[in-house]
Amino acid sequence: MKNQRMKCLAAGVLASGLMAFSFMAHSQTVDSVMQQSVDNTAELRAAQERINGIAEQTNNMVQQYKVVTKQIEGLKVYNAQQELQIADQERTLANLDQSIANAATMERDIAPLMVGMIDALGQFVDLDMPFHTEERHERVFKLRNNLGRSNLSTAEKFRQVLEAYSIELEYGNAIEAYTETVSVDGVEQDVNILRIGRVALMYQTKDLSQSAVWQNGGWQALDDDWNADIAEGLKIARKQSPINIMSIPVSAPQEATR
Repeated sequence: MKNQRMKCLAAGVLASGLMAFSFMAHSQTVDSVMQQSVDNTAELRAAQERINGIAEQTNNMVQQYKVVTKQIEGLKVYNAQQELQIADQERTLANLDQSIANAATMERDIAPLMVGMIDALGQFVDLDMPFHTEERHERVFKLRNNLGRSNLSTAEKFRQVLEAYSIELEYGNAIEAYTETVSVDGVEQDVNILRIGRVALMYQTKDLSQSAVWQNGGWQALDDDWNADIAEGLKIARKQSPINIMSIPVSAPQEATR
């Protein structure tokens, strides 16, 4: 009996030990599983963070790609416009080259043209009524002198010739009064000149006693009846009287000689 109780006690102790060992083993397994789960969670979190980083980098690259693509499209439009401008500039350069070639030809042709124009202007002044004669001859002289000046361009020389013609043209549209020295009955004296365009050129002495008109290449004395009309014309030309109808001595037109 004693031996049996001992065996039973030993068996109970052994069973208790086995149960304790089993519990300890189970506890260690749970702890290992929990630690593995924690480690797996940390790895998953790290992997997710890496994935998020890669996704953010990918998104940034996509945005940069869109920006670059948009810039490229803008550059394509800009380049197309530049090509059009370059083509237009090339056409302009071609036209300029042609204009330069034409200008060289025109410059050669314009020199004799200016000579002819100046000669014609000089002859016109010689044959015209004798008003501002010295000034007009001086202008023609300067034009002739300018032809030989190297410091003046052909364009400037031609401009001055045209300006001289313009001045002569204006003479025909103006009325003026000024003082000049003429020969009156063989005596040089200052008289008042009245010029009405190129229609009539007259003078009157300072004392208003004598008047004359330029006709047929010389001064022709006028009857005293003209003195008042010419005096009034002088006042109108000097803006001392309002513009009014004037009576002036004008010769009838003559048939041109051939």
